[in-house]
Amino acid sequence: MRLLLGVIGSVSIAIGSLGVGWLGPSSALRGWVVFELLRNSRGAVTLSGLLVVGGVLLLLVAWVALGVSLLERRSSRGSTLPASAEAPGDSGADARRTASQVRTVAISATAWSIPLLFALPLFSRDMFAYVGQGRLMAAGLNPYSTGMADLPGWFGLGVDPLWADTQTPYGPIFVWLEKLVVMSTDALPPEVAIFAFRFLAVAGLAMLAFYAWRIARLRGLNQAGVLWIVAASPLVIMNFVVAGHNDSLMLGLIVAGVYYAMKDRPILGTVFVALAIGVKPIALIALPIIGLIWAGSNAGWPAIIRRWSAVAAVGIGGVVLLGWGIGVGVGWIGALATPVTISSWYAPANILGISIGGLANGVGLDGDIAQAIVKTVLLAAGCAAAAYLLITKRRADPLWLLGGCFALIVLASPVIHPWYGLWLLTLLALVGVDRLWRIRVVLYATAFFLLIGLAEPMDLIPRLDTDTMIPVAVIGTAIVGVAAVLVSAEMVTRRTVAVRGLRVPSIPG
Repeated sequence: MRLLLGVIGSVSIAIGSLGVGWLGPSSALRGWVVFELLRNSRGAVTLSGLLVVGGVLLLLVAWVALGVSLLERRSSRGSTLPASAEAPGDSGADARRTASQVRTVAISATAWSIPLLFALPLFSRDMFAYVGQGRLMAAGLNPYSTGMADLPGWFGLGVDPLWADTQTPYGPIFVWLEKLVVMSTDALPPEVAIFAFRFLAVAGLAMLAFYAWRIARLRGLNQAGVLWIVAASPLVIMNFVVAGHNDSLMLGLIVAGVYYAMKDRPILGTVFVALAIGVKPIALIALPIIGLIWAGSNAGWPAIIRRWSAVAAVGIGGVVLLGWGIGVGVGWIGALATPVTISSWYAPANILGISIGGLANGVGLDGDIAQAIVKTVLLAAGCAAAAYLLITKRRADPLWLLGGCFALIVLASPVIHPWYGLWLLTLLALVGVDRLWRIRVVLYATAFFLLIGLAEPMDLIPRLDTDTMIPVAVIGTAIVGVAAVLVSAEMVTRRTVAVRGLRVPSIPG
């Protein structure tokens, strides 16, 4: 039943996207009868928006139900160890149960994602930016020094105007992929290139799921539970399938690199992390973790420094060489400063920056400069805290260190996109969610970022774009629906754990 419920939700989102999903202003699809009918009527647009919200809510319900189904019964001795450790004689049955649960989650994630491969972009317009940056590369321009507005027709593609003069925040490998996709689809409508980027993101998600599963098996975690978080979550599906964010590629490469490092193949692991840096430079955080795994938990500082030097030479050196080979140089280093240039209203650093900026204005100082200084200082403090964590806790679980470093930098950043939340949730899953409060972190963080994603603007014609009742109806429905799901999930979880006597192993609950 939950599988069907999720499929219905995905189909609802795909149908709703026809009315409110993003199309470029010059897209030929706008002339099709179905799009004209759906996008020119206030009622049809409102219904389309509600279909999207309703579909996301159905996915959330199906995902929570799937998580509850993965609960395991406490043994007669009340042990909190995995069943295979409690009863070695039943290892064959345990293995079959684990394989069955993994298969159930994998089938669910796949079935819920397939209908959305054909939805119009929602929750973000970044895929349009990928096309615009690919056009720059195809024209022989450097996206690290040139904005896509320097080429005619950028707005007609559907690129968010915020990207017009913004240098790309992506690494040399991804801008090369952007060029490859644009050049290979040059004779086709731009929508083909956009869908090609979606398939790249889905390939990254498949890689992430595969290596997350292998790490879970290696570490003795609940394999199905890990996949429940990193592959089947509606937040994952919204951002890595519908919105097509390249963060799935980055995360997939990082997790693959960590896996190979844990399997005593640190050079291969470093190569994977270098590829991740080539997608998004923030992946640099993972390099010292590979070095620590390589050195071993009992290594002294001389050995650690040697390993860090080696991974830096292979990882950073490789990306620098790739940049020069592709023809974009080391402009990707400047992409690391991108978080300071934009803001999220709910980011703690942004809230503090705005507050101090307002105080500065009140005493006759330049509030904008004060705000920028606060954001820069906080981000620098987050980086310093991550470095301190690496140094003082170098013998700790490397995945815990990786998650801690990402969390410190993300929480200190003035911009926290919903897909940034997936960085932290993925690493939390791989550390192990073996307490109810951690499960609540996963559930409530997922719900919060779902609402942020649903609050993103939809593609409305000018006549309807000023109609405030449409977003109020959509967002209001989303808030009420998510709150209802959270209350129900809390009641079911408490009853399941307290009344049925279930234990909380290592994800999901």
